[in-house]
Amino acid sequence: MKFLLVNHEYPPVGAGAATASQAIASNLTDRGHGVVVVTTHHGKLPSYSAEEGVIVYRLKCIRKRIDRSNVFEMLSFVMAAFFRLPFILAKHQPDALIIFFSLPSGPLGLVARIFAKLPYVISLRGGDVPGLVPELDSLHKVLAPLRRVVLRHARAVIANSEGLGKLSEAADSYPVRVIPNGVDTEFFRPGSARSPSSAANDPLRVLFVGRFQEQKNLEVLLQQLARFPSGSFELHLVGNGPLETRLRALADQLEIGELITWRGWLPRLALPKVYQWADCLVNPSLYEGMPNVVLEAMASGLPVIASNISGHEALALNGETGIIFDVEQPDTLFSAIGRLVNDRELGHKLGTMGRARAVSEFSWRRTTDSYLELLSG
Repeated sequence: MKFLLVNHEYPPVGAGAATASQAIASNLTDRGHGVVVVTTHHGKLPSYSAEEGVIVYRLKCIRKRIDRSNVFEMLSFVMAAFFRLPFILAKHQPDALIIFFSLPSGPLGLVARIFAKLPYVISLRGGDVPGLVPELDSLHKVLAPLRRVVLRHARAVIANSEGLGKLSEAADSYPVRVIPNGVDTEFFRPGSARSPSSAANDPLRVLFVGRFQEQKNLEVLLQQLARFPSGSFELHLVGNGPLETRLRALADQLEIGELITWRGWLPRLALPKVYQWADCLVNPSLYEGMPNVVLEAMASGLPVIASNISGHEALALNGETGIIFDVEQPDTLFSAIGRLVNDRELGHKLGTMGRARAVSEFSWRRTTDSYLELLSG
């Protein structure tokens, strides 16, 4: 079969959904299927390329940053794709489409269905589901009629977690199939870390990977870390975002600025060594779809300290692969980190079990097989 994948983000542009698109594209080509990707152009990236068997069209549109985009920039991608899509469909003649995000890209699936009689599936990723991101509530209300048309005509609607699926079904009365994200367990794997016994008196190396925005709850993380005695921890923050200035000021106010390393946004190829350096990952988010960083940390053998939100429930199992804390009770985050500060053997045990779970339950091969099942019928 031939598949057309549509996503305004595709590596090196974008984040979690971009990674998912590339992984599914790669697994489809490994099975002998033809794959074409339509995505956003950025910087000096080629407008057309063949990348490990995947044909990639990067369309000229507005995109200032490689790691994120705003609503207007997403709309510019949809407009560019609308005019280019007939040519791509005619040239490559795909059998089906995988559309990432009901909005902005969903309407392109409608175009393919109406003019080329092609089936499409919608892969919900988080921000396109009403109720997950509070700042987008007003926009979702305005766009509800368009979103529902997109979902109604899809062969299937897919969410990457149970929580996201239930949220979508509550907002729009269309059934959702849950297909979890995967993780590349060869790319993300444990390194030659210190043994728990030799590390017992060293600072706990705490890692966060993600955007510096309200969703990620980083102010609470800094406040709770500041309660530990000096020398108990080191914090590395990988990412950037609108709250960086405020977070730096808060770190100085809490007198922990010297214990924090601000790594900035890092390309994907640099991430494995960052995970291998750490003793644990903390993901204190207020909401998530299904965070790739948690899977990547698990695959890297790290214990995960995560908030008790729906996006985490299938990943960081409390007492098995990590420690879950109550996002409404910040003291529980302090207690969770304290357990790993005081018991490195526990962290090693949780990380080992997390790695095993990532390998057995969250392969991109399994994810791709589930998409194929829906599109091959």
